[in-house]
Amino acid sequence: MPQQLTYCNPLPLPDYPRGRMSFNKERNDLMWVAQPPRDFRETADPSVIYFQGKWYLYPSAGMAYVSDDGATWRHHRIEPYDCGYAPTVVLHRGRFYLTACHAPLYVADDPLGPFVEVGPMLDCQGNRIEDWSDPMLFGDDDGQLYAYWGLGGDGIKGVRLDPDKPNCALSPRTVMFKYDPSHVWERYGERNEDISKSFVEGPWMVKVNVAGRGRYFLTYTAPGTEFSSYGMGTYVGDAPLGPFTYQQRNPICADRHGLVRGPGHGCIVAGPNDTLWAFYTHIVRGVHIFERRVGMDPAGIDAQGNLFVLAASETPQHAPGFKPRPQDGNDAGLLPVNHAKAMRASSSAPGRTPDYANDSSLRTWWQPAENDAQPWLMSHLGGRFEVSAIRLAWTEPGLDYDAGIIPRPLRYLLELSPEPQGDHWVTALDCRDNRQDLLIDYRSFAPLPAARARLTLIDWPSNLAPGIADLSLFGRCESPSH
Repeated sequence: MPQQLTYCNPLPLPDYPRGRMSFNKERNDLMWVAQPPRDFRETADPSVIYFQGKWYLYPSAGMAYVSDDGATWRHHRIEPYDCGYAPTVVLHRGRFYLTACHAPLYVADDPLGPFVEVGPMLDCQGNRIEDWSDPMLFGDDDGQLYAYWGLGGDGIKGVRLDPDKPNCALSPRTVMFKYDPSHVWERYGERNEDISKSFVEGPWMVKVNVAGRGRYFLTYTAPGTEFSSYGMGTYVGDAPLGPFTYQQRNPICADRHGLVRGPGHGCIVAGPNDTLWAFYTHIVRGVHIFERRVGMDPAGIDAQGNLFVLAASETPQHAPGFKPRPQDGNDAGLLPVNHAKAMRASSSAPGRTPDYANDSSLRTWWQPAENDAQPWLMSHLGGRFEVSAIRLAWTEPGLDYDAGIIPRPLRYLLELSPEPQGDHWVTALDCRDNRQDLLIDYRSFAPLPAARARLTLIDWPSNLAPGIADLSLFGRCESPSH
């Protein structure tokens, strides 16, 4: 019986783009974590459409990604490649409209372009909307078009757009809602300790049939993209511009702990078999507060009519289409079998010991010594398991675009041994000819018995020291013999 297709967060998007804040480090000193400032890569703020059986994902910092199955993604560089933070795309009257923070409106006949500029976003008096931050374009069933935007203390705004001239508002801006300090999760800070402010941002509208009528769920995120407390909430109404009521079940998507934490700013999208899916930003913050990744999980409507998200998963999940009931989850039943267990390595750079590769954190990493010509990392599983998938999260301590030290495909060999010691090794993955640049690399394979795993690094970019922030082996415990 063939294996069912799985995916694993963070999503393994190829060709991760350069972080926008690394283009001008001198002007962003206060926003850097590492000293001195380093280059980094990021994706965040995903806007996704499911069109003619394919997923199209448009994140901040570089676009776009396409998937036929919700598990394997291809990079299609489009123009504009990076039109600003928080891009949004909507299908309206058979054409695709694109905009982003402080960006004009673009239009194309295909989701991958070519996009041509329509013009700046204008209010109902014909003036440019100057605070056009974290926008979202929403097309309703009746052909009407709406826009929502907002970032900071003045709340989430909305307008009705001219369906014939989509960059022009027909109605005055209306504040949908603002930061409410009685919502503890919205309060600013890692522990929601600052009641005085919040970054209420990243609106997204989704219309869902609930008990026979269309309900409008206007989602948003708070309190700040740099915090583990970052999460997604929603208000609900009976019309695109409200009035809106704070949903009883909030936040709808939040997780402070683990590898995939701080899930916020994203979207809720209808997928195959009448399913709902949430795509979201989650934090890394190893180099910069905007060092982020993208994840996805099922969403749904509970018995009380509340929107919810099953987030944030960090183990293999069945790809969209396998389990249409979100309350059941899409978990594939595979657990990490090597976390917090004994690790060995051929060498280690100072302060970069092998245990950092399996400590459920993307902010720490193992790094081999500089003179190690063929580094390897070994994980002892402390028992015998049927292993069938691996997730690798690489780090790039030497990344320096201006000096020409840039990413390229990393090549490696994964071997498993059914014995706790000895020289009996079986190749599980041969990626010595890997041609994809995968900052996050998730791969599944036929189950193999394993008591140990050895990852050998074969090739990496010159002067870019290879580092592994996460090596997760996924499997099931072998049944005890009788």
